[in-house]
Amino acid sequence: RHRMKTKTILIPMVIAGWSLVAAAARFAHAAPAQTIPPPDESGVELSVVDGGTTFKLFQGKLYRVNPQANQWEFIEQLYDPDFRAKNYVERAGTILRRADNGALIPVRRQFADDFETVRPIREMIGPETGWTGFTLQSPQTPTVRDYVALRNRILKGQADFLDNRVEISAELVHSGKGALKTFCAPRTGEMVTAKASLDTELVHFVKGDDVWFSAWYYVPAGSGMPFTVMDLESSWINQYPGIRIVISESGHAMLELKWAAKPKYRQLKGREIPFPVGKWTRLKEHLRLSEKEDGIIELWQDGQKIVDVRGQTLPLAGAIYNNLEIGISAYNDRTKPATLYVDDVAISRKPIE
Repeated sequence: RHRMKTKTILIPMVIAGWSLVAAAARFAHAAPAQTIPPPDESGVELSVVDGGTTFKLFQGKLYRVNPQANQWEFIEQLYDPDFRAKNYVERAGTILRRADNGALIPVRRQFADDFETVRPIREMIGPETGWTGFTLQSPQTPTVRDYVALRNRILKGQADFLDNRVEISAELVHSGKGALKTFCAPRTGEMVTAKASLDTELVHFVKGDDVWFSAWYYVPAGSGMPFTVMDLESSWINQYPGIRIVISESGHAMLELKWAAKPKYRQLKGREIPFPVGKWTRLKEHLRLSEKEDGIIELWQDGQKIVDVRGQTLPLAGAIYNNLEIGISAYNDRTKPATLYVDDVAISRKPIE
């Protein structure tokens, strides 16, 4: 996916995570390959063998290795190697994010919202609140062009929701006066997924960081079950790779790294605890970010630890997780709509009680 921006508002689009298979398919139908001689391997960020073919990532570019010709064939630019210098400034120990209009906005190493102020969604979006965008991918707005156009009209006060909705509601709360309500119509056959989510591109987590996340969720009886309810991603890499909380087809909370082979971090087989319907449920997550297999992945449901494993939690060593997405960030059912309430959201480098 690519990024659309409006003034200081940073608005992400949504498609599936990056994969070598998809990249290779695009390469197969592209123009004749650009080639380079094999560079120094010390600069290679990623080396993967897929279907007998070796792929390498070097200076933000993905290549296919052609051993017969002793060449690397360019497939696509996965990220701009200069994205930090172009988008971030550090002053007196504070990291600032550069907006489209040149304004410098402090990043959020911790961020929380209890949704106490019931107000229109357009009043929630901006650097002051911390939320920077929302996505409504639905049967009435199935394409990027469609839902970006609708979102822009909603932000200008020129339109209302069509089918999917993201709003603060007082009808069902975990605490206080309001909660985030997300509603998602079932996807149609030509859609990859449906979405009704809220996000911020102002968070900032890097290799070595501990990341703690907590939120309360409520799926009403009769609703479809969302597939993903939280994504932590990098908008600087093509198609926003990152780690996400998933409700599996069997109805159990788990985690998945949306990158390459998409490793999944599940509950112990035979000891799974179902994600409930019709009650407020707290999910708390702890990650230690690493592009290697030594990352920490812990997940609690209502205070009980359900996932405790080690594995990759960051797509690349130099990646920055700058995008937090909550709500129904993916929904795949074609038969009925889904509703998800979210309350008391928090993310931080320090433990959340």
